Amino acid sequence: MTAATHIGDPTTTAQPLRTLVHDSIASAAPAWLRLQEIGVYTPYQRLDWITAYIDAGFSPDPHIAIVTILDHDRPIALIPFEIVRKFGLRVARIIGMPISNGDAPVFDPHYAHLLTANALRDALANLPADIVNFHCVAAEIGNHPNPLAALGGNPAPDNFYVNTLEPGEAPFIEQSLPHKRRTNIRRSQRRLDEGFGAVILHRAKTPAEVETILEVFLDQRGRRFVQMGVENIFQRPAFRQFFRRLALEGLSENRPAISLHALYAGQTIVATSIGTYGPNHYSQYINSTDYGEASRYSLMGVTLSLLVDQLRTDGVTSLDMGLGDFDYKTDWTNRQPVFDIVLPVSTLGQIAAPLLRGARAAKRRIKQTPTLWKLARIAQSSVVGLRRTLSGQNRDH
Repeated sequence: MTAATHIGDPTTTAQPLRTLVHDSIASAAPAWLRLQEIGVYTPYQRLDWITAYIDAGFSPDPHIAIVTILDHDRPIALIPFEIVRKFGLRVARIIGMPISNGDAPVFDPHYAHLLTANALRDALANLPADIVNFHCVAAEIGNHPNPLAALGGNPAPDNFYVNTLEPGEAPFIEQSLPHKRRTNIRRSQRRLDEGFGAVILHRAKTPAEVETILEVFLDQRGRRFVQMGVENIFQRPAFRQFFRRLALEGLSENRPAISLHALYAGQTIVATSIGTYGPNHYSQYINSTDYGEASRYSLMGVTLSLLVDQLRTDGVTSLDMGLGDFDYKTDWTNRQPVFDIVLPVSTLGQIAAPLLRGARAAKRRIKQTPTLWKLARIAQSSVVGLRRTLSGQNRDH
């Protein structure tokens, strides 16, 4: 752990803030857990999420640099970084960024006024990096402004989908969805019930249920990815280990890092939802639906209608469906832009920063232009198909 470094912020505090940069999860854990107990954070900066990410091997031999900002001796914010090498640059990114749905600090809201743009820049200057790169920064975390948003940035390639869940006795779909969509969901649920058996949304409560739901999810999602012509990344050992560990660890928790929900029609699991929690927030990380006879019905609509009402009953006040533009998300959430932030730290970083910004801007143009995105998907499918062919030929030999 480095020595403390002072941060000048004379407009907000009589004494300067201090920064500690921890080089291990263990040394940062006490402050991290305290901030989680009282603070604001997204599901993707949870200590258990990030620990499982590292242990699963997503980032082999990570160079950890966890920035903790203190007011006197009190931790008021924490940002967990890893330093990765890209094109000769030392790039600081939030641990878990490649599989997360947005970057944010873990912070005490009572001290949020101290986390100014200048204070954050001063703290980040202590990182052993050329560039600090934040991805998909939302303007708000629940009801609180995201301090990172004060740093500015450019629109990210994807949009983010989020909504508040107002309490109430009426089903969410009755309050929020148009009549035609409500009718379709109700009809699908009724026909599933008639054709397969009682429709129930069940959250995994035992290790055996975790194993069953995960295997169904991998099968359903895998077949869907084949149809889309993309690789099933969730079959990779790192993802399997990550999901399984956090699902098992979270069985006794009200707000776990991973929860597994399964939509049963009789004895058949016809859809799944894998989600994660922040304080009073649920993020649907990934889902899957059946590819057989039940696929004729609105499986995800039924799943979400039951899930959202369960979440409201449990006191969850907001929901997100992550990044990526899919029409079905707009039934349940609202589209919001999120931003990429590139902050140079060194002279080399000053030179490279415009190139990184340009690359992300080009990616956004492709993803937000239907014709270009269609061509990119066709090219991606061709590459995946070629890999499968070559893999099959290698097995034959």
